[in-house]
Amino acid sequence: MGILTNTFKLIFLVFCMSMIISCSSPEKDKVEYYQSALEYVKKNETQAAILQLLNALQIDAKYGDAHYQLGLLYLEEKQPKKAFDSLLRAADLQPENLDASLRVAQFYLYNRQKEESRKRIDHILSKEPNNRDALILLTNLELVEGNYAESMTVLDKIGADVETSAELQNLKGRIFAAQENWELAEEAFLKAVSLGKDDLNNYRTLLLLYQKNQDKEKTKQLLDDMIVQFPENALVHQLLANFYQSIGDKKLFVEELHKLIGMAPDNPRYRLQLAEYYRENNQDTEAEKVLSDGLSAMEDNADLTAALATLYFDQMKFEETKVLLEKLESKSKGHGGAKLLQARFLMKDGKTREAITLMQELNKDFPNWGEPYFYLGLAHYSLGDVDLAQSAVSSAIDKYGKSAKYHTLMAQIFQTQGEFENAQEEAVSALRLNPKNIRSALILSRALVDLKRYDQAISLLSNMNSQVAGNVEILGNLAVAYLGAGQKEEGEKTLISLLDSHPGNVKAVSLLLDSKYKKDYPAAEAFVQQQIEQAPENDKLYLLLGDVFSRQSKYDDALQAYKQAQSLSPDDINAFFAEAKLLRQMDKINEAMELYQVILEKQPRSLPAQMSIADLLQAKGDTVKAVEHYREVLKIQENFAPAANNLAWLIASDPAGDLGEALMLAMRAKQASPDSPVIADTLGWVHYKRQSYSLAITQFEQALKGLPDNPTMAYHLALALVGNNEKEKAIKTLEPLVAGKKEFAERIDAENLLAELKKG
Repeated sequence: MGILTNTFKLIFLVFCMSMIISCSSPEKDKVEYYQSALEYVKKNETQAAILQLLNALQIDAKYGDAHYQLGLLYLEEKQPKKAFDSLLRAADLQPENLDASLRVAQFYLYNRQKEESRKRIDHILSKEPNNRDALILLTNLELVEGNYAESMTVLDKIGADVETSAELQNLKGRIFAAQENWELAEEAFLKAVSLGKDDLNNYRTLLLLYQKNQDKEKTKQLLDDMIVQFPENALVHQLLANFYQSIGDKKLFVEELHKLIGMAPDNPRYRLQLAEYYRENNQDTEAEKVLSDGLSAMEDNADLTAALATLYFDQMKFEETKVLLEKLESKSKGHGGAKLLQARFLMKDGKTREAITLMQELNKDFPNWGEPYFYLGLAHYSLGDVDLAQSAVSSAIDKYGKSAKYHTLMAQIFQTQGEFENAQEEAVSALRLNPKNIRSALILSRALVDLKRYDQAISLLSNMNSQVAGNVEILGNLAVAYLGAGQKEEGEKTLISLLDSHPGNVKAVSLLLDSKYKKDYPAAEAFVQQQIEQAPENDKLYLLLGDVFSRQSKYDDALQAYKQAQSLSPDDINAFFAEAKLLRQMDKINEAMELYQVILEKQPRSLPAQMSIADLLQAKGDTVKAVEHYREVLKIQENFAPAANNLAWLIASDPAGDLGEALMLAMRAKQASPDSPVIADTLGWVHYKRQSYSLAITQFEQALKGLPDNPTMAYHLALALVGNNEKEKAIKTLEPLVAGKKEFAERIDAENLLAELKKG
């Protein structure tokens, strides 16, 4: 029995010891991991320290000291999200750790979570009312919230240290600047500079003040002082270069960039900036040299390679571009510049939709890069998708608003949309960025003409003509401005001058036909023939000649002129459309339809050709084939109102037609052209066929507001009124129709309906 008792005691003792060890060992281990981490911190072995702290937290997830140290290490490693999460956990676990709370408050303020920041600051100040760092942070918080008096009050609580601290003088200056008290702000910033001459941030704050007030003299003086104080600091030289660029001193701007390249020969940034400057100023030779020299120093630099390849592409040196592109793809797969060039090659080869897909991928991969958005806009614009183009270019401008070409394209888009005020504004923005941008100036001149601001347009274009004499577009726009201003003689004189230097210029010939030869067809004919003699290969002149013949009813001569235009430019469908239009006018419907088929062979997605065939088939009474062609039109452009309208009418007029489909089509047309009386009449007709008479009446009344003298629409209204049991209104609608002398297809039906209503 004694042996059993002793044995039991031994087992019990071992059990208790094991329990003690199992309870105390994790606590010991976490401390050992923590201490080990601190040793690694002393040795600057950050990753090893982080690993040890994570091991400690695996044992005890509420180990506040470990969370705090981990947050500090993540800050060193520039991992702000992880740092914030760790410091927040430390602050919550250890309210007495005021440094953790302070850092969390700083994070909150930086991310504009002002209420959360204030709570943390209040906690710190409740423990230590004179905590300097917390008071500084509270000063900043009040400043951000616009509480300037409170901000200054909190700053004053810090005491005499304010007058001897560069940091606090800087903060004081920012409070004054926020209230636009520029004199006191400058005084504080100057004091900050004198107290902290080795801190570049003090100079930069003062520099921002001078730039804000556009004080160029003080800006330049301060920058010179900064160069003396920080002669080897690249950022200071960059700021000086930016200043020279802002005042238009190109020579000194270039010199400063060359200094930067000398200071940092292995940094591609400054070479790229200089090359971009040369490109914007049409100095491609200099840009090519800068990039080539850069590649000599940094052979495999992807950004320099992409920039040079882009330059070659813009110069249409496509073989050279491909060589660099292959090199770029082999050494830097997935480089954005390479992908953008691939998209531009697709656009060049007419594969615009493939290019769009590629650029949309680029925008996902590089959401803050403006170039893919710009070329995406250009691609959409080339396809006629103006709204999509505007959206893309707007994004490009949001990413980088200092690109003249972005604003130029936006101006062109607005001009196309007829938004001339916006076009003017964007063109002016482009010209501010690049005063030598002729394209922007031309768009601006056209916008001014369209806004009927002819004097401004004349002044602008005359100045441009004096600088770039003989430019076709400048002279053409100048002539339009003169003619718009009523200065007919000057306008015609300018056009004749343009034709002297550019015989056969179609715009000049067209304008002179409209101005000088408007009613004198024989003289107009002789004038165009004279221009053809000087430019016999210009197919557009034969188009104009055909139009002149057509106005004189010389139809055979007109057809011959159109044929000549087609032979000179067989891929240009304009001459084919002109001939088809004339054939329709001559009532040669079958020949016109054959010509539209020729156009479709050349351009299968030609919406005007498909629409014209459908219209002619409908006019001939071949509704089955007309329906087929209207459906083809809607495959090309789903919301094309005329096709949707006509198809809705044909379906509704067919006894076996699907009135549900007709209603859908008519509503689609109505949405696209809400003010069209013709579409309102069609929608009313569909409602009438569906026996929705009150809805039909509303649409027919709207149609008659737009075309009050249209007898067919009035007859349709009468039918709907009868259907809605409004007999008297129907009679009042029909009586003037029947009494009138205007002929319309439904006259007999209208007469019979009126007689029946009066009889009944």
